[in-house]
Amino acid sequence: MSSRNKNIASAQKRVSTVSLSGNAIAKKVNLSSADAGDITKITNLMVDVIRRQRRLWRKEINDWQAARYAYYQSDIPRFWPMQEVYDDILLDGHLTAVTEDRTLRTINEDFIFSIDGIKDDNLTNFIEDQEWFDYVLEEAHKTTFKGEAYLWIKDFEKGNIKEVELIDRGLLVPGQKILLYDINGNKGLDVSEVDDILLYAKFYSNIGILEKAAVYTILKRHSWGSWDEFEELFGVPIRIAKVASQSETVKNEVAGWLEEMGSAPYGVFPIGTEIDIKENSKADSFNVFYMKIQALDKELSKLILHQTMTTENGASKAQGNVHENTLEEVVKSDKKKMLSFLNKRLVPAMRKLGYSIPDNAKITIEKTKDPEKQIKIDSQLMSNGYVLKQQYVEEVYGVEIESMPIAQTTEDGTKKPDNGKKP
Repeated sequence: MSSRNKNIASAQKRVSTVSLSGNAIAKKVNLSSADAGDITKITNLMVDVIRRQRRLWRKEINDWQAARYAYYQSDIPRFWPMQEVYDDILLDGHLTAVTEDRTLRTINEDFIFSIDGIKDDNLTNFIEDQEWFDYVLEEAHKTTFKGEAYLWIKDFEKGNIKEVELIDRGLLVPGQKILLYDINGNKGLDVSEVDDILLYAKFYSNIGILEKAAVYTILKRHSWGSWDEFEELFGVPIRIAKVASQSETVKNEVAGWLEEMGSAPYGVFPIGTEIDIKENSKADSFNVFYMKIQALDKELSKLILHQTMTTENGASKAQGNVHENTLEEVVKSDKKKMLSFLNKRLVPAMRKLGYSIPDNAKITIEKTKDPEKQIKIDSQLMSNGYVLKQQYVEEVYGVEIESMPIAQTTEDGTKKPDNGKKP
């Protein structure tokens, strides 16, 4: 056999192979040129890949109902249809604003490690200015809206967490702490006992508060679409051209001129052409859509923030204070849940991953003082003879003090500050 024929035979025997593995596939799948005729094998792989792709079409009420049915079924509940609904409705600007408002009010605090109520700087360095910790705070709080979730400590070394990743909620069997190998499969992994690299978070119900918000958001989208159609029909006055000529050529030419006018306030037409502009006489018809959108926005605000005046115009300062206090109670509850999650889930996991954290240490929120409120308290203390420390004044008010007044003792034994000047 010639060398050329040997090379051809050798090439025919060579088979290129591609291996795929991961969460989407329960076991490794090999595809090669020899499998070109195996329709079943190829089809199963393609269906599995397609299932893992995010569906981007607009969700409607029937999609929400189907997602609820999939979630609450008694056999094996499915979470991924509802998560697709959530991803779609969060394109709404108002819903995004109110959910992020509640999240930011909860996580924008100085979280510290403390022992017996006193801040420990060395322990606080474990979480302060750490990207992974900020990610944990944000994703843990989002379980309020999207439902229960697992945070996976993806990359770490002893005493140093490097990266944390949210496990796709579509792989979670609701309420059972089982992760599926595939979103449509029946086999999964029991992770109820894993408490080091998996952090379970649930700040509301298993399904999340967005289950209730979905209907409002979908109906609001319908109103926006109807308003857009109304604008096309009645927002721009209809222009009608009347021409004396019966020639189709003249009619088409005049029609072209009307089209080319666009939003221009003028046009040049031949003699004998009459232009009639029909305006909409019902100027307030748009309120049907506008008022409905406003009502739905208020419902979303009440659902997420339990009040409306922090996102809408308030009627009075007194009412505004009531609404602000209501929101503060909601955020206070979220902060308590966050601290519970951090100390019952995260801190024990950190210890198991090599962090040297004493048993009596816990994560707390550092108490910060409002300068405007604190200055009234400090003024009252100073008027009664109390002397403030220089370090305290610099930390609270953000100023640098070169020297402090010397305290003097009065005849009754109390101290009062001296401005340093001789009498």
